[in-house]
Amino acid sequence: MRKSVIFLFVIFLCSSAVAAKPKIAVMDIHDRSNKMSKELLENATEMIRGKLSATGQFMVIDRSSQQEKMKQMIGKEKKESYNQNYDKESQIPLGRALAADSILRSTISCLGNDCMLSAEIVDIAREVSTKGGTSKFIFDKSDLSSLIAAIEDVVEQMADMSKGELSSKPFPQDPGNDVFVDPNASFKIIFDASDQAEVYVDGARVCKSTPCQQYVGGGMHQVKMVSRKMAPQEESIKFYRDERIIFNFAPAGAGVTITPVTVKGRTITDVSVYNGRNVIGTLPGTLFLTPDNNKIVLKRAGFQDHKMKVNVTGNFDLNLSPIMEFEKYRPYKGGAIAGFVVGGILFVAGGIGYLVAETMDALGEDADTAFIASYSLLGIGVGGIVLGAVLISIKRPVPGAEGFTFDVSGNGAKVSYTYKF
Repeated sequence: MRKSVIFLFVIFLCSSAVAAKPKIAVMDIHDRSNKMSKELLENATEMIRGKLSATGQFMVIDRSSQQEKMKQMIGKEKKESYNQNYDKESQIPLGRALAADSILRSTISCLGNDCMLSAEIVDIAREVSTKGGTSKFIFDKSDLSSLIAAIEDVVEQMADMSKGELSSKPFPQDPGNDVFVDPNASFKIIFDASDQAEVYVDGARVCKSTPCQQYVGGGMHQVKMVSRKMAPQEESIKFYRDERIIFNFAPAGAGVTITPVTVKGRTITDVSVYNGRNVIGTLPGTLFLTPDNNKIVLKRAGFQDHKMKVNVTGNFDLNLSPIMEFEKYRPYKGGAIAGFVVGGILFVAGGIGYLVAETMDALGEDADTAFIASYSLLGIGVGGIVLGAVLISIKRPVPGAEGFTFDVSGNGAKVSYTYKF
């Protein structure tokens, strides 16, 4: 009698555990970008179904039962195909027919080859989303590791599996050096980065692009990620559990030390550095330049603007000494501008005066004085414009000098002098 009670109690517990799991129908992935073949989408959907079932948190309806019920509904409703309907209005009735509690809807959207897998679990009774997940991936027909990693990432999000909780073996929370790791163990690692990158583990490339998934042996490994536009990142990581590794890249660039000099090798100070219209520093000094931001202009009074394009190919410090040519002559810009402005105003005034004189003459009034005045204004105006052109063509010499200070003894005494260019 006692054994029978225990047996019934065990059966009750098992049935309660099963009943606690939601019954879910996984719908085919909807590819909005039309990049993927029907076969690939079916395989990806089946992978989602298998991964979701492997979490142990859901009762997943098998594909054959779902397809059979869908065929029955197609015949009954006389619709062309349920495979082509991706809205909730078409999928929820199918979920109800399968006696499911929820349906899982997935969508792939792409901009170029940068894609996003989105999924949501919809409660059939309430017709509301209860859980969801998203993950980016790079679509590459020759390497689907990025898509596989995205599928696993989305399933983990829907199953509420956070970082470090994917492993079935318990490990301490502190990943310090005192954690013992079985060297024969293998852990599922999802590699990701803030920019698309190749992944190397112990010098061997394991992924062509991130995000991706690989199984890595337990213990300390050297992980390196290489991106085209960013500085390479490398780190020693001890793997002791399944987890997601994310590298945040910094812009690839170099510290460039620039010391402007004259033709005779004298250092030029107080040189402003422009990138476009923005001042980014003063020389002599060190600037941080990147491959996409390496065109600069050196400016200083008394010297010609010096344009430079620094060839930045990696994180290597550069030391440059560009020669700036002294601006030996400078045009009379102020006088030229005054001549153009004043001459132009007087010329316009003379033209208006001439029109007034013509009007007076037509009315029979004495217009001789008005004509003389207008001719004078026109003449002076033309003269001002000519003077402006002459002044801007004539250049005047500009003297230049630079101050230098040197230590002349061990006790800090200094001497200054001025060098004439």
